[in-house]
Amino acid sequence: MIRALIIEFLLSGVIGAIVFRLAWAASKRNLLAWGVVLVIAAVSVIFISGSIDGWHVHEYGAGFLGMSVPHPLVVQLLRSLGLIGGAWLASIVVARRKKRGFEEDRRFRDFP
Repeated sequence: MIRALIIEFLLSGVIGAIVFRLAWAASKRNLLAWGVVLVIAAVSVIFISGSIDGWHVHEYGAGFLGMSVPHPLVVQLLRSLGLIGGAWLASIVVARRKKRGFEEDRRFRDFP
């Protein structure tokens, strides 16, 4: 069961990083990118079910069939924390890229 929850957390972290990076690339604003990530996290909590079938845990997660499946709110909390954690890592990467000068607009750089 722990293996399935870790995979769920890491995949949502990757999705959070991708969403933040795409939102930042489209708007070049940190606040707007964070807003998009928080909206996606809220939508995932509201519309995506948090229940995990025990058979899937046994078949793919190498767990026991009698092992207790966590409450759906725990799974949804892990998903939303993964999304926010991935976005946080992506924001650190964007800040470092800005500091080094990789994120500037080069279209008008050759103009005096």
